[in-house]
Amino acid sequence: MKDVNTQNRSLGVAVVGTGWGCLTHVPALRAAGFDVRTLVGTDPERTSQRAIASDVPHASTDLDRVLADASIDAVVVATPPETHVDVVLAAVAAGKHVLCEKPFATTLTDAIRMRDAARSNGVVHAVGHEFRWQPHMAATAQAIRSGAIGDPTLVTHVRINGIIAGPQASAPGWFQKKENFGGWPNAEIQHVVDEIRMSVGEFATVTAMEGQVTKHDWDAPETFLVQFTTVDGAMGTIQSSIGAYGPMVNLQRVTGTAGSVWTAMDGTVMVHDGTSERIVEPRADLVGDPSDMPTRQAEGIASSNTLSAALSGATRFIRPTQLLHEAFRDRILGRERTEWPPLPTFDDGVANTAVHAAIRRSVETSLPQTVDAAVVVA
Repeated sequence: MKDVNTQNRSLGVAVVGTGWGCLTHVPALRAAGFDVRTLVGTDPERTSQRAIASDVPHASTDLDRVLADASIDAVVVATPPETHVDVVLAAVAAGKHVLCEKPFATTLTDAIRMRDAARSNGVVHAVGHEFRWQPHMAATAQAIRSGAIGDPTLVTHVRINGIIAGPQASAPGWFQKKENFGGWPNAEIQHVVDEIRMSVGEFATVTAMEGQVTKHDWDAPETFLVQFTTVDGAMGTIQSSIGAYGPMVNLQRVTGTAGSVWTAMDGTVMVHDGTSERIVEPRADLVGDPSDMPTRQAEGIASSNTLSAALSGATRFIRPTQLLHEAFRDRILGRERTEWPPLPTFDDGVANTAVHAAIRRSVETSLPQTVDAAVVVA
């Protein structure tokens, strides 16, 4: 890793990926104090247009040249999942600190390669699990960790909406194809796994299925179901779909030996301690203005497909992503942070991928699968 004095200047960062990278990471990085210097894409015209829309001074399709730039301290990888391993390994080899979007890797082998390379090169590494900083999710995790519900025994996680319900819906090309690691299960499951790992504990076994609940002209699923157990004896279910007609359903509830904690539809976190209910107030520092992104930026980046158009308005992700980047920045600068939540690292990327891999095996075999615990603690 290059030896630079980063204490007295802004950290230079390159964002690789012109979709979610521009919509969320660019404004969040700026809010966290990074100097967003370069946008890297694969299409010269589109990359240039989106760099202008995002007020990023440089646009490039030459990753090697960007990685050779000494003013770039860190790289954010926000490209399609199957490309993560090559971009991450190149950035790590160049001595850059790396934050990689989820799903971290398409195979457990690649996840381990990225983790081991980052360790060997001594760079700071992180995964894009900004949901750890969502106020209601952080409050839920804290309530469980504080012992408010006793030992967790039952987890119920349901997220259902109709963002791409029906044959008229469209999505990015890679998202439509199983061969490109597309589909909602691959996009969503590592977020959910990370939430449960952080609040309840490590996964032990999984049984899973996936499919399309409304028909599409592509082969990737938009719906999945998972039953699981944890190493500490909890059992749970995960049900998620973005292809279901009707109103949104969002249910997160964990029951333990002494009570339950759940999130209401309005985001309020409640605890029942066996005798009465109370509200769990979110930490004040996790709540803030969700976006400083100009309207023209979102308009200049949003695609015509249904999924990208919906995500272009998802400014609620920018604030937690800012907090993720602040933790990433502080780790780079050697500033110790003790508050919850911890920075999600490539170690978490491997652990989450191990669960994801077991889920993929269960879908393919229609049989329960054991999570590879050895890689989680390696």
